[in-house]
Amino acid sequence: MIRWRVKTPAPVLSAVTPTAGGLVFFGDLGGNVYALDKASGQVLWSRKLDGAVAGGLVSYVAAGQQRIALASGAISPIWPAPKVNASIVVFGLKH
Repeated sequence: MIRWRVKTPAPVLSAVTPTAGGLVFFGDLGGNVYALDKASGQVLWSRKLDGAVAGGLVSYVAAGQQRIALASGAISPIWPAPKVNASIVVFGLKH
């Protein structure tokens, strides 16, 4: 059963990472990162990065705060992405 779908401007090759707090995170080859509501699929937050996102997203807790880490700057043979220096991006979530 499909509960919801989301359309993105570029293909999604990153991991889709759900959290215990009811959020779902992923990125696309256009360099966009998204946080969706797990129940409804509503986009709650998005951010444009310098490079394509195509690897895993990791959720962890540090100093009592949840963080989401991902790699930006992937190169794909199926999608024209800008060639930028790869970087690791970490977001902190507020409760």
